[in-house]
Amino acid sequence: LSASAAGEVAAAADADNASRLGCYFCNDVVAPTDSTRDRTLDQQCTVTRPGLSMVASSLAVEMLVTVLHHADGLGAPPDSLGGDASTPLGLLPHQVRGFLPSFRTELLRGQAFGCCVACSARAVGAYHERGFDFLLRAFNEPGYLEEFSGLKDLQDRAQAALEAWDGDEEDEDDAGDML
Repeated sequence: LSASAAGEVAAAADADNASRLGCYFCNDVVAPTDSTRDRTLDQQCTVTRPGLSMVASSLAVEMLVTVLHHADGLGAPPDSLGGDASTPLGLLPHQVRGFLPSFRTELLRGQAFGCCVACSARAVGAYHERGFDFLLRAFNEPGYLEEFSGLKDLQDRAQAALEAWDGDEEDEDDAGDML
């Protein structure tokens, strides 16, 4: 895509964030990192846990088949828990998150996040504009995605707000000492 077309894609993605469902990474406020280095097997990413990749892939296949059987196809909205299933195959969740220590799964629905490192307007536009060079930089420069997507700025502002809030509590404690 040309730079102007990539910009149009990015603008459309931003405008659509309010109604667009989020991707897996929209629910995180950190960029993906190496989840296997310096961790024990039980702390590693789910794809490295023995047998769990088969569970994840089977859920993905079931979700895909359910989407394909939905009248709206890829545009199908997710069903809510407790509601009626929208397909003969059952509920169509937006996301399925698993918790191995308790052997349970949760069906979640999440909106798109404007600072998402994977599907935000900035990330999609940069990928369309720079292609594999964008990916190489993301792979090779820790922190690049967080900086690029605006996530780092959001984290910094949140930290500053937290520190200001802590400062307000200290001021209130000092005022109480004067009484």
